[in-house]
Amino acid sequence: MNTSTSYVLPAVQAVSSYKNQYGLIAAYALRIQAENPKWELLNCIAVAHDRTTVTATNHKFNDGEAPVAQPIAFLDFVQVIMNKVCGLARQDMRGKRTEDFGNGIDFSQEITDQIGFSVDHDKIGELVDEDFFTLNNVHCYIGQGMDYLDNIDALRYHAESVKLEDGTWIKDNIADSFDDAVTIINDKAAAYAESQAEIRQGESSTIDFSAKLKDTKDAPRTTKRLAEASDAFETVVTTRKSKKAKIEKQVDQMAGKVARKANVSKAEVKAKLGALVDNVAS
Repeated sequence: MNTSTSYVLPAVQAVSSYKNQYGLIAAYALRIQAENPKWELLNCIAVAHDRTTVTATNHKFNDGEAPVAQPIAFLDFVQVIMNKVCGLARQDMRGKRTEDFGNGIDFSQEITDQIGFSVDHDKIGELVDEDFFTLNNVHCYIGQGMDYLDNIDALRYHAESVKLEDGTWIKDNIADSFDDAVTIINDKAAAYAESQAEIRQGESSTIDFSAKLKDTKDAPRTTKRLAEASDAFETVVTTRKSKKAKIEKQVDQMAGKVARKANVSKAEVKAKLGALVDNVAS
C-alpha cells in the first residue's frame, strides 16, 4: 500500500480520538508504529491484534493486565476504519467539487491538510478501492486467527453494527461500493441535519423570551457576592463620613485662627474652605 496516497492513516488517526474500544485500538496501533517506524501501519494493526490476544489470554488465566480490547473487536475495528476511509474520501470529493467563488479561498485545503495529500477528483474512487483491498487482507488475516468463530462478517465498504431489542447484533447500512457508501453517508448526514433543525426550531418556537431568569445553582454564590459587595460599599461610605468629620473639625479650628488674625468672621473663612472639605469627601 502506498501510504502517501491512502486514506487509511488519516482514518486511523481520526478513529484514535474516539472514546471507545476502537479509539483505544487505533491509538495502540499508532504507538506500535511510532516505536517501529519502518513497519507499515497495516502490519502494526496486525501486530496489535497479536499482542492483544496474548495479553487477553494472560489476563484471563494469570490475572495479568487487561488488554486494550477483546481480540474479536479488531474485526469490527477494521470495518470502522473502512467506514472512516469512505467518509474522508467523500469529504475530499465534496471539497474538490466546491465552486470557486473567486475569493482566493480553497475549500478543499482543510481536508487536504487532514489527509496529508491531494489527488484529482476522478482518482478518489480508485484510492478507496485500493484501501478496501488492503484492509480486506488485514481483516482476513485477523479472522484466520479466530478459528473459534463460526461466522465472521465480511468486510464491506460501509457497514454499521446495530443492536436489536432482543440483544443480538446485526450489520446495517451496508454498502458494497464507494458510490453506495457515499449515498448512505449522505442520507445519514441529511437526516442528522434535519433532526437538528427540527430540535432547534422546536426550541425557537416554544421558548418564552419574556420570562424572567430562573434560579440556577449559581444563585447562592451570586447572592454571596452581592452581599460582600454591599458590605464593602458600606465600609467605603463609613470611611468617607469619618474623614469628612475629621476634616470639618480641622477646618473649624483653622478658620478660628485665621479669623482672629485677619479680623474677619469665622463663618466667612469656613465658607471659603468648604469646597476643600467637599472635594476630599467626594
